[in-house]
Amino acid sequence: MVEPRILAEVRLGSQHRPTGFTRHYYGYADGHRVEVPPPVSLRIVQYDGDEPRAYLFYCDDSGEEMTDTLHDSVAEAMEQATAEFGVQRYDWDFRQ
Repeated sequence: MVEPRILAEVRLGSQHRPTGFTRHYYGYADGHRVEVPPPVSLRIVQYDGDEPRAYLFYCDDSGEEMTDTLHDSVAEAMEQATAEFGVQRYDWDFRQ
């Protein structure tokens, strides 16, 4: 399996409350849906050859990805994190 390159990560704190801007669901073959619990951290990642697109990973307390969103750029992934959780640029731990 190809591993993504982590560009930035933020551990969500009390200042990062879900805004309700977006809701994520797990979907099942029978049509049943369950809302994904709030993440503990977010990661912006890229896969080789996928640039400039970037994924925003929503991770649980063990660091496992629960869901993701795909964006046309790193900047758009950061904007999504701001819209959903109020994450600011200075909150991110950049890996580059």
